[in-house]
Amino acid sequence: MAADELREMAGSTGIGARTLRGVLWSYGSYVGGRVVTLASTAILARVLAPEDFGLVALALIFIALLETVSSLGVTQALVVVEDEQVDERAETAFAFSIGLGLALTLVTVALGPLAAAFFDEPDLVALLPVLGATFFLRALASTHYALAQKRLDFRSRTAAEIAEVAVRGVVGISLALAGFGAWSLVLAYLAGTVTLTLVLWVMIPWRPSLNPRRAHLRELLSFGGTLSAVDVVAAAISNADYVLIGRILGAGSLGLYTLGFRLPELLILNLSVVVGRVLYPAFAAVDRSALAPAFLSSLRYTAMVGLPLTAALPILAEPLVLLVFGDQWLGSVESMQVLAVYALSVALSIPAGAAFKAIGRADVLLKLALPRLALLIAALAVFVDEGIVAVAACQAVGGALFALAENVLAARALGARSKSMLSALWPPLVATAVMAAVLVGVQILIEPPWLVVIAGTAAGGATYLAVLWTLVPDALRRLLETARPRPAPAGDPAAPRETDVIS
Repeated sequence: MAADELREMAGSTGIGARTLRGVLWSYGSYVGGRVVTLASTAILARVLAPEDFGLVALALIFIALLETVSSLGVTQALVVVEDEQVDERAETAFAFSIGLGLALTLVTVALGPLAAAFFDEPDLVALLPVLGATFFLRALASTHYALAQKRLDFRSRTAAEIAEVAVRGVVGISLALAGFGAWSLVLAYLAGTVTLTLVLWVMIPWRPSLNPRRAHLRELLSFGGTLSAVDVVAAAISNADYVLIGRILGAGSLGLYTLGFRLPELLILNLSVVVGRVLYPAFAAVDRSALAPAFLSSLRYTAMVGLPLTAALPILAEPLVLLVFGDQWLGSVESMQVLAVYALSVALSIPAGAAFKAIGRADVLLKLALPRLALLIAALAVFVDEGIVAVAACQAVGGALFALAENVLAARALGARSKSMLSALWPPLVATAVMAAVLVGVQILIEPPWLVVIAGTAAGGATYLAVLWTLVPDALRRLLETARPRPAPAGDPAAPRETDVIS
């Protein structure tokens, strides 16, 4: 599979090029925002204690769970609405989201005392209501966010996200240096949300006229309800480990676990975020017959980015932690190494998930997620007393098994052969194995953490690209051509319009 298969997704409309360029541009820009997050986290990690991070992580468990029902899938449903009807339906989605956002803010206020009692952390009584205000603030822009996704306008969304993390970093560091402790993280989160909302309103021209219709709401809920159920179960899977660690092992252990998740999240999980946001509207816009090659091509390019990062992170975890966060966080290294595998499983499941949504089979995702959640909770209940590394292993094993199942089922549903999946994955697997051997050698030969990271990144990256170029030069060449198409000769009727190529 190669990049030209994405072109086939919509024939002459140029949607394939727009999709791939959307992934590349959005991931590059998103990584830029995550670099800002990493830099601010590195500073905060040297100012704040693990208990501060753990306390805020406890509060964010409730926020993450409630976020899954923050629109009940109504705004996501706008992505599959016909273009000529989307503005009309957006009115209803906006009004519904505002009402639900306000309700969730009030629910969060009420949850404060209950959360404080459950985790035996009195500070949650005050922290949760402040974080809960973000539900209403995000609801103000959730429709704009969905409309940008519908139109593959990832520049506007990414600009808003970069502004959010930049403001969050500046506010968090300033307040932490001023001695605000855990509150510096909470107030920074709130300031970032305000910024995200304002930038989306500035960059997305749609404005509500407050004319919702009940019939439209039923229509949107009928599609979005299943997606919302999938999101709820997914959030439970993502946060079950946090709940049990916080409840049984305490805020200090949760702080280490949270930081152990930080680099896998920044480098690998964010790949899944970007790919999912781009592929869902792109897959929804093409014929069913074009989905099989598009799915396989997407899986290959996701693996090309995710596999080397997953191999490099466990090898370089200790020098990275020492360099970026400091030696007080060495207790997070082993969990970070294991969580890299979990992050990869999430990233590799995204093309399959987007395909199931696009063909109206989100119910398959729900049927897979429910047994996964049950098995995860059972495993965590057994192994949580063994520490945060055992908890990370429960997530990693479950994620890998169900990612495999999801991709096999998606390939079968789309009519893609298992041999084609192996063909898509073996080149990045081989290149990653060679790169890993080089990284191990670098770590053996070099001692200073900063030099290990620099030399390992340079040598490993060069090795990976060289091997991949040797194995599949056409795939990389076509990827580059699709990302940066040459201008067509003037007057060429077959050439795609600029608006078809660049959203």
